[in-house]
Amino acid sequence: MMDYLMNKLQNILIALPLSVAFTSSAIAGLISEDFNSGSPAGVSFYGPSSVVNQEAQLTPSSNSLLGGMSFTDQDNGQLIEAWDANFDFRIDQNNGGGADGISLTFSRLGDVGPASEEGLFSGLAIGFDTWKNGEVSGNHISLRYDGVSLVEQHISTTILENGAVHNTSISMIDGLVSVSLDGASIFTHDVANWAAYSGQFNFGARTGGARSRQVVDNFIGSTVAVPEPSMVAVFGLALFGLARRKIVKK
Repeated sequence: MMDYLMNKLQNILIALPLSVAFTSSAIAGLISEDFNSGSPAGVSFYGPSSVVNQEAQLTPSSNSLLGGMSFTDQDNGQLIEAWDANFDFRIDQNNGGGADGISLTFSRLGDVGPASEEGLFSGLAIGFDTWKNGEVSGNHISLRYDGVSLVEQHISTTILENGAVHNTSISMIDGLVSVSLDGASIFTHDVANWAAYSGQFNFGARTGGARSRQVVDNFIGSTVAVPEPSMVAVFGLALFGLARRKIVKK
């Protein structure tokens, strides 16, 4: 009877599709914040950043500031294979030509704080840069991975610091990053050597000798975690291992 049961179990488990044996529903995180109720729970502000007039003001129009805002991890430390971000931003009250810009980083978990227009040097960072510091122009969108510059795309269709409300959408799927501005695609870039990591969203903004007020609003961020093996499948594979050991011993 034991031999029969072991053989039966072995046949059933061998017939299980690998897609069943190694997949389960991925954890998905969601943030939706319009800042209409003041400083929200789960958000940390750095430097001069705060909620002002139902917007997240990263910097007022003052010189030599470095601000930031981070959101708590939505995925319990799971590795993230995809994320999306959509938000409005406005850069106005320019002085001395206006500077320096806004960034959004999906940083490695725990690497949060104030950041410049280049973003944090941890994870994927998208910058909305309004001052030329040796880059392609003083009106461009950038992409960096762990601090390494990958893309600098000049924007010819609008001025980032023109005082208008701009909307941006950013998506990342397995290292493929796509950025749009006001409904128009800006660039898509496949990040070499990208690997899934645990992370969280972090905004930043900077001013220098020139300055601007820099705000973000209506932020929606979503994440998809790497699927984990199904517990049922793991249990079945364990039984399969025991069955094989029993057969070998006989």
